[in-house]
Amino acid sequence: MRLITIIILGLSSQAFELRSQGVLEGYIKTGLENNQQLIREQLATQLQYQVEREARGGFMPNVSFDASYIWAEGGRLISVPAGDLVNPAYQGLNEILGENRFPTDIENVDEQLLPNNFHETKIRLIQPLLNSSIYYNYKAQSAQYSAQRAKQQAYENQLVREIKVGYYKHLSALEQLDILLDTRELLEELLRVSKKLVANDKATKEIIYASQAEVNKMDSQIAAARKQVNTSRIYFNFLLSRGLNEPILVDTTMIDVPQVEALAELDQQALSTRNEISQLQYGIEANRNLVKLNQGYLVPQVNLVGDVGYQGFDYTFDDQQDFWFVQVGLTWPIFKGFQNRAKIEQSIIREQQLNSDLTDLKNQISLEVAQAYYELLEAIETLNSRQAELMNAQENFRITGKKYGQGQALLVEYNEARTNYTTAQLNQSIAKYNLKMKEASLDAAVNLK
Repeated sequence: MRLITIIILGLSSQAFELRSQGVLEGYIKTGLENNQQLIREQLATQLQYQVEREARGGFMPNVSFDASYIWAEGGRLISVPAGDLVNPAYQGLNEILGENRFPTDIENVDEQLLPNNFHETKIRLIQPLLNSSIYYNYKAQSAQYSAQRAKQQAYENQLVREIKVGYYKHLSALEQLDILLDTRELLEELLRVSKKLVANDKATKEIIYASQAEVNKMDSQIAAARKQVNTSRIYFNFLLSRGLNEPILVDTTMIDVPQVEALAELDQQALSTRNEISQLQYGIEANRNLVKLNQGYLVPQVNLVGDVGYQGFDYTFDDQQDFWFVQVGLTWPIFKGFQNRAKIEQSIIREQQLNSDLTDLKNQISLEVAQAYYELLEAIETLNSRQAELMNAQENFRITGKKYGQGQALLVEYNEARTNYTTAQLNQSIAKYNLKMKEASLDAAVNLK
């Protein structure tokens, strides 16, 4: 592993370092708890989990309580020739016995086909014994749940990056404002000295106008810097889903020393851990199970049905009306107008699309990692250069200021040295926090927590 270690000026004590890390981690925690888009993703994950539970319930028996009671009158009749069948037999028996023991006047009857005063009260159990649709639907929904969870985690990763970048932008804006305010104090002192020199006839009035112009110019820069502070604070609070004008705890030091691994290792880590890839892979798995689900028409469905209860006339429950039965049913679709074949082809095409998306996504992630990697290296080199530039500008301003105080340098030279020093301070501040932003971007690209 190749490590590039850069020593950054301005590191504070270990205790302050831990405090600064805690501040940012606290804001990240707040953002992950309150961000509304993330909350919506979490709800979508919970919803998909319930869909998976519903699909898993298909393996369980379906038990229901069914009760019905029938009143009926009229309708079709069934003729029962009871008299024609029984009377001759009874008459023959009477003749044999020599007495009228059996009636011979039984009439034919007409029975109503619809049962009247009839009830059926039962508990029914339906248990799938063989049903490929239930199995592959569950597998598909389970993969969809994993895909949604990966999508949520991918958004969390990007949100952490945005919070880090937003925090560093705010700190950078605050530090630039402080630099400009310090510079304005120098300009105010220069204006005071210029007025004193003019009053003592040691200089002419143009130095007062020149000094005042520099103060006015600095006021314009300060106004723009204040605007940047306010807008960065508002955006950062927006990311945390809290009041836009909430104060932000400030740490203006570099928190840690950046370490950059070799690009090949970072790329491999990103391709093996990025949640966007997992999301697509689970999507492909879900689609494959949908293919098998649609191919399930080739396998018959077998169900076990069992009833236990009471059935009979009058609403009574006794041993004359109790019953039970068990039935095994088989369903095997033969022809549905080639609908199943069309669904299978659709799923196959979707899988080809998803595989193409996966290949493209991996290429995009590799590109993202490479860009973030080289941008971080550039930011490191830029910070080193800005540090050296600041040291030179600071020393030049010190020497020029001393010479100006002794009357050995012109005002224009002093202003030029001061401007270069202020610019160097601003550039160093921008480079310092830009380095932290680039580090956050690389962490997000590699999916580092």
